[in-house]
Formats: sequence, C-alpha cells, structure tokens
Amino acid sequence: MGQLARAVGRAMGVTLRNLFRKPVTVMYPDTPRPYPDRFRGILALVYEKETGEEACIGCRLCEYICPPQVIKVEMLKSEKRNYAKTFTLELYACEFCELCVQVCPTDAIIMLKTFDLATTDRRELLLDKDRLHALGLQFEPSWATGNRLRDMQAPPKAPRGEPKAEGKADAKEPAE
Repeated sequence: MGQLARAVGRAMGVTLRNLFRKPVTVMYPDTPRPYPDRFRGILALVYEKETGEEACIGCRLCEYICPPQVIKVEMLKSEKRNYAKTFTLELYACEFCELCVQVCPTDAIIMLKTFDLATTDRRELLLDKDRLHALGLQFEPSWATGNRLRDMQAPPKAPRGEPKAEGKADAKEPAE
C-alpha cells in the first residue's frame, strides 16, 4: 500500500510541476513550423536557372534506381537535347529514400523543405510533370542536390597542378 501511495505522489508531483509551464505544442496549420536546415521532404522537378528550360533530360536513371518503382518516365528526343515527355511520381508509395535525387545527372529532381501535401484522396498524390514543376516553384528547395550528395560521398580530389602527396616530399628536399 505504501508503494502505491509513493507512486501516486510522484505522479502528482510531476503533474503539479508541469501544470504552470508554457505549452510546447505548435498549432500547425495556423502557425507554420520552422524546418531545420538539412530537412528533406517531398520531391519536385526544377527548371535550369540559366535557360529556364526544364532540367530533366529523360535519362530514366531515377526510374531504374527507385526501390518501390513509383517513378515512370518517357523520353522525348529533340535536336538539341532530350526531354522527359511524361514524368509521373506516385508520392503515396514513395519511400523518400532520396536515391532518385542522388543519381540525377542534371539535378532535375530535388527534395523540398516541406512535407505538407495532406489530402483525403490518394489520386491527388499521383503527381505528373506539371504538378512536380509547380511544387518546385512553390516551396523552398532543400540543400541536397544530386551533385552535392555525390561530392559528399566521394573522396576529396587534389586540386589540379599540385603534385601527389608521395611525390611532394621527394621533390622538395632541401639541398645542403
């Protein structure tokens, strides 16, 4: 009986200590939540900054590497370069593994700093090329692009013009 009274007393103590604290709840739809710098959310397609053309060249690497096979791409060959004729993403089945972002040679597919695409109809999460481009323009992009992620995984390269590390010691020995 004494153990029960002590347990109830400790629980009531915790309740009384927290009773007058300021709540930490964020009223989400009304108050936007700040995201961390490295946050990566939903996927989008982007345009090239220099030319304003779509960056996707329809190479289908993202389709091949996607584990749940939720990306479908059809290539359209043009005189200057290739384009994605269709690009569909089944966001409701996406694992957000970021492999498609990592393999994209043109950084056309990126992750955004948002996750807010809540809906009651799954068909709205079947995103086509136009909707993916609109999302890329609407929300802030994440820091992680394919080139940046690949550079982080690769070992650092020596700057051009510098001799290799083992040749450096032999070449710069002082003569006495």
